[in-house]
Amino acid sequence: MNGKIEPTASFTTVMGENPGYKYREGESVTDNVFTRWVEDKFGVKIKALWTGGGTDGSYNTKLKLMLSANDELPDIISSANPDNTNLLIDSGKFMEVEEVFEKYASPTWKQALADIKDPWLPVTRDGKKMAIPGTGTDYGQANNVLWIRQDWLDNLKLKAPTSIEELETVMDAFVNQDPDGNGQKDTYALDFAMKDRMTSSLLGDGSWIFGLYGAMPERWYPGEDGKLQNGSILPGVKQGLMKMKEWKDKGYFASDIALHDPNTIVTAVTSNKVGIVAAPSFFIQYPGSMLLATNPTAMFKPYPLPNGVNGPALHTYFTMSGGIMINKDISDEALQAFFHYMNSMYAVYESDNPLEYFKGFQEGYQYVVKDGKIVTDEKQIPGGKIDSNSYIFGGMPDVSSKMKEIIVKVAKKEELTKKDQTFMQALGIADDTNPLQRIVYDAMLLSMDGESSRVKEHYKGPVTPTMSSRNELLQKMQMETFSKIIYGESSIDAFDKFVEKWKSSGGDTITNEVNEWYDSVK
Repeated sequence: MNGKIEPTASFTTVMGENPGYKYREGESVTDNVFTRWVEDKFGVKIKALWTGGGTDGSYNTKLKLMLSANDELPDIISSANPDNTNLLIDSGKFMEVEEVFEKYASPTWKQALADIKDPWLPVTRDGKKMAIPGTGTDYGQANNVLWIRQDWLDNLKLKAPTSIEELETVMDAFVNQDPDGNGQKDTYALDFAMKDRMTSSLLGDGSWIFGLYGAMPERWYPGEDGKLQNGSILPGVKQGLMKMKEWKDKGYFASDIALHDPNTIVTAVTSNKVGIVAAPSFFIQYPGSMLLATNPTAMFKPYPLPNGVNGPALHTYFTMSGGIMINKDISDEALQAFFHYMNSMYAVYESDNPLEYFKGFQEGYQYVVKDGKIVTDEKQIPGGKIDSNSYIFGGMPDVSSKMKEIIVKVAKKEELTKKDQTFMQALGIADDTNPLQRIVYDAMLLSMDGESSRVKEHYKGPVTPTMSSRNELLQKMQMETFSKIIYGESSIDAFDKFVEKWKSSGGDTITNEVNEWYDSVK
């Protein structure tokens, strides 16, 4: 069914508020150009029962309170947070979705899910599909590459490192040879986040350091016997910790590294203090552009991660997994309204002119048309430029085979068809005319090349019984042991004691639970 439902039908939901989103005067997360466009074009009203802060934790708190107080539940909840998704599924208040998805989802929406490997695994319980997975995928944006201060390399006449030895030569020079030429010893070579975890920080992930030695902590992935193992207890992690202690002793990274998180890394980058950070392709725009604003000659460039002892360094990448849950008590009208909305959004891929299709909520916000041409310049848009794509409920519809095709063409500077160009504009794919965006695309291509060394999380099931009672303890034990080794407060033998204690404190039981699930879905 395409077109508009008459009379207007509605479904209820709850919404997170992001302080980074901008609105025109009189608009909000619940009432804006997008929600009005959906009602006008599709005859669907999206009603929010409540909103909560997406970054201050208040949304998560309200969600938990709503479930425990038996408050009125919305018809639909879209969740990108695995913990919230598990909480909602475990509440027993949401329906098995396979039947309604098969019956009502459009072929295009089904294709979007078919483009993804095993999308249903994280939301399947006892063989039942309990949420409709999101269709957003990674086109090389989420893989780590090594960002290195090119101006420092040039000042010291050094080449980008391709091995551990070359990396150490560069790091030593970045600390001891005054790379910024200010006559002071006030720079350090490397920054990474290890405040709460050793891996999966969206900015400044340190996982590749262990990856140099063929191990990946905090990840479940298959060992040589095909069974899932926890990377935190593998011998390569011990080697990685020894190397980190050596680098800390040499002053290659800050002495308070155990407190570093993405915010401290942003400060280090923007205050000209650090030369190397592992991060995804957005790094040059944030925080890179903030550094350029104060120091126009500074330049980070993306490079592949150096090779480790057995070839390319393994690395992890940041993933969000979640889905859309449907209330068991949803009315037929609300169910039809929801599927009509989602199918109509995915129909942009069937349109001959996607830009015209989405024009109603993008024109005047993301661009204006002057003399028949699209103008995206901030100064030419009355009231300034606003990313109205960020208002889309459930996120931008993503058919990854189509999206990836265009993104790769732009990244490789291949010729684009007229239709490609309208797709780019409608789906918010940036062109490469901006020099920083060009660097983003260069990083994405590097990141796609490194895809085979990326260690994916293979455990996609629910929190197991032993995980819920022991995970916090095991994580705390790990971080204390690893920190003490890096800081020289414990000898490297402490790692072997940690492994024994990890196994006997619930780790072995969790490993069995994880593998029971893995055997059931393989």
